[in-house]
Amino acid sequence: TINMFSKICLFALLALVAAKRPPRFPQDFRWSSAGPVRGWRCTHIVEPSEPRQTTWHDNYFCQHPDTADIGTVWSYRGRVKGKRCVRIYEGSDPHTWNDNYLCTNHRAPKMRWSFNGPKGACV
Repeated sequence: TINMFSKICLFALLALVAAKRPPRFPQDFRWSSAGPVRGWRCTHIVEPSEPRQTTWHDNYFCQHPDTADIGTVWSYRGRVKGKRCVRIYEGSDPHTWNDNYLCTNHRAPKMRWSFNGPKGACV
């Protein structure tokens, strides 16, 4: 039984070491309009209807790699079922930005999008 207890303690210790801290908003997130942030977990923000010559082809939403993954998913076809989604709407862009969402799991910090300047803590 002592050997089994030692194995359980070792497993619990390894799980604690492998666990990542919850992300803090905004400091554990970055928006990049110049490709993915090196070493970070990044989600490509793309609208296929957007012409290639516009500036949206290299935009990414990134999360610090030392934080627990919030399951970020990008959708240009509406909300993702089972996820918490924020509508990404660019009012001055005519290329079907009316159904785009950045979605995360429900443990993620609550976020909102503004195309009209900062409103609170921003990335």
